[in-house]
Amino acid sequence: MNPADPQICMLHIGKTGGSYLRSILRHNESRWTHPLHLLGHGATLKGTAKRFGADRQLAFVVRDPVARFSSAFYSRQRQGRPTYQSQWSAEEATAFLWFETAEELALAPASDSPREKSAALFAFDAIQHLKGDLRHYLGGVDTLMTERDNIAVCVDLSDLDTHLPAIMTRLGLPDFEMPPKPKTHAAPVPVPKLSAQAEAALRTHWAEELELYDVACDIACQLGFGQLSG
Repeated sequence: MNPADPQICMLHIGKTGGSYLRSILRHNESRWTHPLHLLGHGATLKGTAKRFGADRQLAFVVRDPVARFSSAFYSRQRQGRPTYQSQWSAEEATAFLWFETAEELALAPASDSPREKSAALFAFDAIQHLKGDLRHYLGGVDTLMTERDNIAVCVDLSDLDTHLPAIMTRLGLPDFEMPPKPKTHAAPVPVPKLSAQAEAALRTHWAEELELYDVACDIACQLGFGQLSG
């Protein structure tokens, strides 16, 4: 490993396959040819610039916000089980007293009830993986575009396995080996789909999140890790 090579910081955006990808990288740690930093949920794009310098490279996985919303809600409702066991914060406990399903929470910001709307805003800011949305990790669209030349890997979760060999090469692991049992953090039962009404309400409430996701997917395509539309 050449210490003069650019440092690559891998952000761990919740519910985007981070446990899976990190387990593959950990399994191949002896093969690393670049300095890699597998960061925790607390690390953000702006934070890595302060910690590792503005010339560090970035790697991260994104996911359709609608699918990620439901996955995040039920994962935290289960307190991360069965893969993890992460107790609720006091704020999360309150949020899950208000909302028993992702459907209820997705509809609440469009409610005519001020109490329901207020409870929804509280829940979005209380539930770990909803508070930690793309905007939390990547900043806004302008921030992400400013960092465009520092992004080594950006890929949508749905394309991760397809592009895994190319991603590993970009990370300095052209001869990587798959571990016998890569770690996954999957729901024990299928996550209920949102109704069309709930999805529409969520898309309105999370408009900035969806815009940021679209920009990230465009970057993924530019890097060769995405599916070009049309």
